[in-house]
Amino acid sequence: MPAVVDEVTGLTPPGEVAAAGQYWSDRNSERWQRGLELERTHEIVCFDTDPLKIHYLWCLWQTGKGLRNVWLANVEATRERISKKHLGFADRIAFLEPSKDVIRLQKDNDRTRRRSNFETHVRLYEPLRLWYVLLESLAPGRVVFNAHQTEDPTPMNLRKDRYSLQLFDALIEAADRPPE
Repeated sequence: MPAVVDEVTGLTPPGEVAAAGQYWSDRNSERWQRGLELERTHEIVCFDTDPLKIHYLWCLWQTGKGLRNVWLANVEATRERISKKHLGFADRIAFLEPSKDVIRLQKDNDRTRRRSNFETHVRLYEPLRLWYVLLESLAPGRVVFNAHQTEDPTPMNLRKDRYSLQLFDALIEAADRPPE
């Protein structure tokens, strides 16, 4: 049975942009460390959302809901964490692509969560998909698209590029484009 590492939620503490980037990098690093601990006793560990999570601020920037400098502050802090192996790339990412109707139905039927930013998250779908297309183009076999509809026959293995700064820098370079 896979172990699950929950997503970190909450509000960014007030302060400077760099401090906010450091705050989220620290929280994601803590999640990564929990995942590594669980990996010692479980065959598979699943993270509820990408452990790096730098895609979120990038998607906000791409949709006009965020700023490039905020994303770059998080990128800088995350890069430092990767260089120390305190944070890394997931070995496999299951990208679910249900229709907007299915997503809305799930929201309507889930009384356990408020989902106050639901419409913003719906608008993040296109840039989020582009983010993972970029990652998959740089690290083939890492992202499984339409994962809710397919069985991936590829065996799960620990990837040697979990802490690759070359991959990280290439992803940031590919993504660092103004919104269209």
